[in-house]
Amino acid sequence: MLQSDEEVKLYSSMQRIWDKHIFTAELPYEKDQIVTLFIKERFKKVDVFIMSLGQMSNIPASKFSSYYKNELVSERTYIKNNLKAGGIKLYFLYIPKALFSVTFDMIRALKKINFSCDIFFAQHFLPAFIAVVLRRIGILRCKKIVFLMFDFFPIPSGYPRGFYYLGIDFIQGFIRKRVDEIWYTTPRLVEADKERFGPLPKTVIKRLTQGYFFRRIKTPLPPAPPPLRLAFLGSLRVDTAIYESIDALVECVRNGMDVELLIIGSGPEEMRIKKYVQENKIGSKVKFYGFEDRGEKIAEILSKCHLGLSLYPADPYSPNWFLTSGKFRRYVSQRLPTVVSLVPYFVKYIYDYNAGVVVDNEPKEIRKVLQKLYNNPSFIDKMRQGCDKLYSLYNADKVLEREFTDMLS
Repeated sequence: MLQSDEEVKLYSSMQRIWDKHIFTAELPYEKDQIVTLFIKERFKKVDVFIMSLGQMSNIPASKFSSYYKNELVSERTYIKNNLKAGGIKLYFLYIPKALFSVTFDMIRALKKINFSCDIFFAQHFLPAFIAVVLRRIGILRCKKIVFLMFDFFPIPSGYPRGFYYLGIDFIQGFIRKRVDEIWYTTPRLVEADKERFGPLPKTVIKRLTQGYFFRRIKTPLPPAPPPLRLAFLGSLRVDTAIYESIDALVECVRNGMDVELLIIGSGPEEMRIKKYVQENKIGSKVKFYGFEDRGEKIAEILSKCHLGLSLYPADPYSPNWFLTSGKFRRYVSQRLPTVVSLVPYFVKYIYDYNAGVVVDNEPKEIRKVLQKLYNNPSFIDKMRQGCDKLYSLYNADKVLEREFTDMLS
């Protein structure tokens, strides 16, 4: 069911407001914003710290915003980090510098609230680590630290990347025993965490927040193909299947299909990807929109598409085995059926609810599947109904309402 802005406002006005002060920290990605949006609407006093970290070409500056009854009271911008590098320079200079500056700025933000809040809601391992340390040494006065565990990072081979992930692994192992609650986003993430670090202490409460799809933004449906428009949403890196997506497009075009690819995102591979597109002579079939974190703009672009691509390669060190990626959540939210490989955890739900098609990550096989949909657009309409079923079960307002209500009861 589609939600207009008026319907969302009406929904928000009918909900109970918790008389609590909550501090939350997130990455500057659209996938994190739905949690913060819910928190701002449902808690009386909210402080939001957006970290200048991420894997896009142009990382925004860190920002601290304070809200009272969902009205902005104050806002301050801090340092803007630059992670445009690779190899040793990235892992031993740029990343440590960025982590230090974000930590320093977050402590400055916490100082503005006198290091005091009812709930510290960490949407990343770094703020969870900062909160645990500050509370243990008596600086942070906080009744409850909640860690929303979105990622799990297997330690890859090779240097220096493996060394960097070993550090993340140490931090995850430290904070999971010292926060008050961990909110996992998939059952597979629960299993992987337990297998890697052992059972949680009895003092730590475990919760499961599956899916939590974004709020649906009302947009028109695209005209029937041809052209068949495919969407790619996410960071432009080797491990996010952007090359696999382009290879599938090339295979379709070479077999006479009128297919286009709309790419939303940026990242370290951006220039090489654009060159790869030109080398394959499909420049007229690909449109780059760059990094975008405005939900309305993403929804507008996706409304032109018939299918979303999630063709993750089977990398044993990829976190995608364990999580529900932001692209999945936005595709389903916008009624966009997904063409998905077997890697992501949420492929089970795509299959069970007929919200897309599951494929082997090989261009010819993908082309054969797309050819059937190209010739039978009604199949896409049926898969949109599967997206609706998934959304009704796991939309963010429903999932977060349930867990926050239980936590605060």
